[in-house]
Amino acid sequence: MSKDYFEFKQFTIYHDRCAMKVGTDGVLLGAWSDVSENIRRILDIGTGSGLISIMLAQRCGANITGIDIDEEAVAQAKENGRRTPWAQHLHFETVDALSYIPRTKFDLITCNPPFYTNSLPCSEQKRCLARHTDTLPFDLLVQKVYGWLNDGGFFNVILPASVTDYFVQESWAAGLNLYKKCMVYSRSDIPAKRCLISLRKGCTNYPQIDYLYILNEKGFYTEEYKKLTASYYLNF
Repeated sequence: MSKDYFEFKQFTIYHDRCAMKVGTDGVLLGAWSDVSENIRRILDIGTGSGLISIMLAQRCGANITGIDIDEEAVAQAKENGRRTPWAQHLHFETVDALSYIPRTKFDLITCNPPFYTNSLPCSEQKRCLARHTDTLPFDLLVQKVYGWLNDGGFFNVILPASVTDYFVQESWAAGLNLYKKCMVYSRSDIPAKRCLISLRKGCTNYPQIDYLYILNEKGFYTEEYKKLTASYYLNF
C-alpha cells in the first residue's frame, strides 16, 4: 500500500485526498522548468497536491498560483504549502481552468495535463477528471494559456510522446511557439513515453531538442536524471 505522503529534501507532499498521487511526471516537470529571475508570476494548472507549485517555489521567489477543479485536492495543496518555508509565495484556488479569470498575466504557466484521449472512462470520477482530456481539451487549453501569458512568457507541459506533435500543432495555431523539448526515456532500450515541452508566446529560434534517460541499461538511475532531480529527491 502506498504512503499518504511523499517526502522530499525540503518539503513533504501529502496526497491521500488527491486523485493523482506524486509521480515521476510531476517531478520531471517541476525540476525541468526554468525559473530565471525574470519569472515573477507563475500559474500551475491542475495543481493537484501542489507538487509542481511547491517545487518551483523552492527555486525562485515568484508568486505562484495553483488551480484545480478538485476541491479536496486544493484543500490538501493549501495544507502542503503552509508547511513549507515558501508559504507566502503560494496561493491555491478551486476553479475550472476553462472558466478561470486571472487578475494579472503570468511569466510561466505549467501543466501536467489530463491526456488519456479516446480511452474508456475510469470507475473513479475524481481520477477521470484528473486524467481525461474531456475536461480540459488541448485546443481550449492552449487558447486560454495564450491569453494568460505575458509577451515572451512560457508554457511548460509534460505529455505522452505519442500526442506531443499534435499538442505542438494546436499550440502553434493558438500563437505559442515551440522553444525547447526533451524526449524522456524510461531506459535506453525502450521508446520514449513522455516528452517535456516549453512553448513561448513570441518569436523563437530553432527549438532546442534534448533527450533524458531515467535508467541506464543496468537499471540504475542515470547521472543526468539524478542531476536534474537532486534538489528534491532524498536519495540523490
